[in-house]
Amino acid sequence: MMGFGILMMLLVLGLPVLLIAAVLIGVLGLEGWRRRQMFSSPTPTSLVVQDVRTCVHCGQGLQADWTHCPKCGAPVS
Repeated sequence: MMGFGILMMLLVLGLPVLLIAAVLIGVLGLEGWRRRQMFSSPTPTSLVVQDVRTCVHCGQGLQADWTHCPKCGAPVS
């Protein structure tokens, strides 16, 4: 009879403690995962948008100091 009492005591006291520990570990693990995701990927506000010039005749990308398109030779306005 004594063995059954110890088993029930461990079950009644140990099971809630294990469940609480599992929930806490899960919540802390999820929070850490979110924090890693937040700092590992760039956010849209941190991206730099550059002004891209293109030739109106052929669509070739142009640099700021070019006066003529290198592909078709059209003057850049």
